[in-house]
Amino acid sequence: MANVSIWDPVSNIRSDFEKLFSDFFPASVKRIWGYEPGLIEPAADVLEKEDMIVVRAELPGVSKDEVKIEVHENRLILKGKHKTEKEEKKEDFYRKEIECGSFYRSIGLPSDVDAASAKASMKDGILEVTLKKAAEAKPVAIEVK
Repeated sequence: MANVSIWDPVSNIRSDFEKLFSDFFPASVKRIWGYEPGLIEPAADVLEKEDMIVVRAELPGVSKDEVKIEVHENRLILKGKHKTEKEEKKEDFYRKEIECGSFYRSIGLPSDVDAASAKASMKDGILEVTLKKAAEAKPVAIEVK
């Protein structure tokens, strides 16, 4: 069974709200939601295995040096700033949809983890973080006598 965080729908609503109102009320978006408008929120998958949690996040074009990872209580926090190599001020764009800038994602974890065990790798724009479950979070089989 997939574990879906209750915050995922809230995150989508927040993003829609920010897009709708940030042009008219930029200060209120920060005050209400607690973050700067324009932050990119990467998509992520959370997999729960028997003894570990695996989180995969899409960070296309982001180098490993631009990513900061924190574990705080039952949350994995991904943040950083994706920089363009060289910004050119030209008006010949037909369409510009590739975003650069700050990104932030706070992901609820389905169980307690050992933060010291965290390992991260990045390949083809996918960040993968593996965390061992805390000893008290692992199921224990008890034999009935």
